[in-house]
Amino acid sequence: MHQTIFTDPEIGLPEPIKKAAIEYLPAFLAADDAKTVAIQALLIARAFHADGSFQQVFTDAEPVTHHYQINLIRSFEKNVQLLVEKMWVEKSNEDVKDDILYRLRCFCESMRQTDELVDYVGLIPECLGVLHDVVLLLFGDQIDSSSFLEYAVRIDPDFGLFWYYLESLRAQAALSTEKARLAIFLGVYFLANF
Repeated sequence: MHQTIFTDPEIGLPEPIKKAAIEYLPAFLAADDAKTVAIQALLIARAFHADGSFQQVFTDAEPVTHHYQINLIRSFEKNVQLLVEKMWVEKSNEDVKDDILYRLRCFCESMRQTDELVDYVGLIPECLGVLHDVVLLLFGDQIDSSSFLEYAVRIDPDFGLFWYYLESLRAQAALSTEKARLAIFLGVYFLANF
């Protein structure tokens, strides 16, 4: 995927979007230690307009973190469900729409587990799959074209960054538990506030 779109002076992207695409996301994906992963995740979150609220994912007060994460998941589920339900699709795509809603519900239920630890590494493929399929439902097969990233950036720089983020994560082989956790919450955060 070509990140040169983020450096194109003709587009005039906001600086946080540019930095997130060309600096923070590559550093997040390349980082091996939890501290660097956390720092880069916070920088990406700021580009997603987290305004400091994303820091609650890192708080030392476990009940606060869990409460924030549960609320974030609820908001994400509600917003994506509304988006998908209100989306007009061809009759042939009604099953795809129903499948996305089912997978969304299952993913969110898994993320709300309180009795046991959430398997973030096991859930990241499902999370990325749901996010990808929502975009597929919105834009159709054009998301597979090489020009879709440029199109996405031009129509909405925030959405373009989100798409770049999503596709960059989908290209990764494996993520550590903490990187998978933060990757999920970054994607969830963006769509919870979309």
